[in-house]
This record gives sequence, C-alpha cells and structure tokens, in this order.
Amino acid sequence: MNKEIRTEIEICAPAPKVWSLLTDFARFPEWNPFVVRVDGEPRAGRKLKIDVQLPESRMLKFTPVVLRAEADRELRWVGKLPLGAFRGEHFYMIEPIDESSIRFIHGELFSGWLVGVVWRVHGERIERGYGLMNEALKRRAEEA
Repeated sequence: MNKEIRTEIEICAPAPKVWSLLTDFARFPEWNPFVVRVDGEPRAGRKLKIDVQLPESRMLKFTPVVLRAEADRELRWVGKLPLGAFRGEHFYMIEPIDESSIRFIHGELFSGWLVGVVWRVHGERIERGYGLMNEALKRRAEEA
C-alpha cells in the first residue's frame, strides 16, 4: 500500500531564511510543534534522530537517513522498517515565488505493508501535524 501527504503554504520570507530555520535543528523545540527534536546534520548520507509529536497523541521516534540537502531548495530523508514493512520518505521543498517569498511544500511518501494499519490509527493526526508545522514555520519566518 502507498499513501502520500502533500501540503503547501506561502511564506513571505526569502528562501535562505526559510532554509536556515529548517536546518537549525537545535532550535526546533522553540517553534516546531510537530517535529520537536532532530539530532544530526542536514547532509546527504547522515543519520538523524527525530522525535515527532502527534497532535493529541503520542511521541514517535525515528532514525532516518538524509537523502538530499540542497541549500535553499530541498531537504529529504527516509526512514524504514525491515522486510518492507514500512518506508517513509519525508520532504521539505522551497520554491521561490519572488525574492521575498516562497512556496513551502511539505510532505511524505509512505509505502509498505504496514501503511494501512499506521494510517488507520494515526493518519488524521499525522496530516494535522504537517499543517501545524507549516503554520509555525510561516510565523517564525515572517517575524521581523
């Protein structure tokens, strides 16, 4: 089974500022209500330790590997469970609209035989968490 989440929000801030916020993992606890902790470096091939707080639910912990970290454009990582049970490829993309604003695209591609179960239990909360993070990033990036 496959499932995809894809969200978008316009942010009135330049791409370098948004990129800086997305890759300053140490400050995530200050503003990010969804991805509340990331340990590691935003560099391809690096392993991360991530804590995700599902809205009105539990904390989930992941150890994905960074697939792509292209400054001011895209950050992407993948987490997997053995035997093809579950794979989640998480992405943040920054598309410039003009010099002072961007479109932030935030999503994930899920695959594996456990996706249906995970989606039935947590799907709505996961989607809500993406929206909460997007709004928090917008507020943070648009601060003076």
